[in-house]
Amino acid sequence: MIFAFLTAILWAFAGFGSSRIARHFGSAQANALRLVLASLILTGIAASLGVLRLPPGAVLFALSGFLHLALGDIALFAVYRRLGPRIGVLAVSSLAPPTAMAVEWLLLGTAIELRDLAIGAAVLLCVVLAVAPKERQHLTPAELRTGILAALLATLGQGCSAAVSRLGFAQAADAGVRLGPWMPTLLRCATGAACVLLWLGFRHLRGSKIHHRPADLIPHRRIQGHPLGWLALSTLLGPVAGVLTLMVALESNPAALVQAVLATLPVMMLPVAWFFDGNAPSKRSILFGILAVALAIALVIRF
Repeated sequence: MIFAFLTAILWAFAGFGSSRIARHFGSAQANALRLVLASLILTGIAASLGVLRLPPGAVLFALSGFLHLALGDIALFAVYRRLGPRIGVLAVSSLAPPTAMAVEWLLLGTAIELRDLAIGAAVLLCVVLAVAPKERQHLTPAELRTGILAALLATLGQGCSAAVSRLGFAQAADAGVRLGPWMPTLLRCATGAACVLLWLGFRHLRGSKIHHRPADLIPHRRIQGHPLGWLALSTLLGPVAGVLTLMVALESNPAALVQAVLATLPVMMLPVAWFFDGNAPSKRSILFGILAVALAIALVIRF
């Protein structure tokens, strides 16, 4: 479970890079760029390690890539643009654990002890109390509805993806193969990249214009940075290192508990937001953030 905790830290930094490139390039284009780059990097690493071959459960890992990195992340980038990175991650992080638990129970019959469920629920509660934001009150009802619908879609994508990955690892174990994280990560990224590129091509053929918010309209940016730098940050810490550590965590831990640890992501983003944007956290955020992280560490220790 320590790798789930590490994933949250990596994604906290990647989330701000993703927010920047989503506003600069557009959400779908930004997602496509980082997934293509990540796929190329992972292909090179897998080839150099001699593991570049389709493993048992390959179809399931590809499906999980579609659910998380294509369907889920297109929706999440839309949330970033409308509601901001902290609110978007808060909504998804809070709802993904019960979604993952329900889907894994249906697919694998995985049951979770009551004590672990209680700790996971306490993590979510502390996260909500720590990060519950007020800075997006200027949104119109239509923008708010769109942001909420996108957050729900991102939640379904992320929660179902984690459970499907667990099923892929179970299929490999039944075949007597211990996969390791590299090929599952590559399959997820490559499938996500292909799906996003197909969607962009479909939009282009239809003549649809994909709008995005210009970069110079982003408020409260203490650190400006170059778009390519944010792209590198989003790519290396998101679909490369972040998904890699996620795969390590999911190989041996229930999806719901992994997602519960990942629910600390909005709390992890508080000091990152302070560093990048100059948004100092409130005393309430610090208090409940520390409690959320402490409870997540308790889950890590139990596993």
